[in-house]
Amino acid sequence: MSTDKLSPDQDSRAREFEALFLTRLMSVGQKNVATSVELSESAITNWKKEGLIERFCKALVVMDLQVVPSEAQCHPAKYIDALRTLAELGLQAEHKRPGPLGWD
Repeated sequence: MSTDKLSPDQDSRAREFEALFLTRLMSVGQKNVATSVELSESAITNWKKEGLIERFCKALVVMDLQVVPSEAQCHPAKYIDALRTLAELGLQAEHKRPGPLGWD
């Protein structure tokens, strides 16, 4: 990206990443995370105080990366668009379907 500032869309995505990060940090436990990466719990607290998590999430957006929960399934946009098209065609066909014939 050639500009210094994030676009409103990028800024929104970065905030979503940060919220997910902080939510998961709370659910897993700051102490558990700190121990697993060989840091003190206060070091993780400093990440939050110093805005390191926020800046890291913005960097992820600039690099066009995504943060998602491990249970999420990610698919290419073309695949999702194809599924959406097929679903729309199916719904259109369903609306054109004749009603019951009377002897069903």
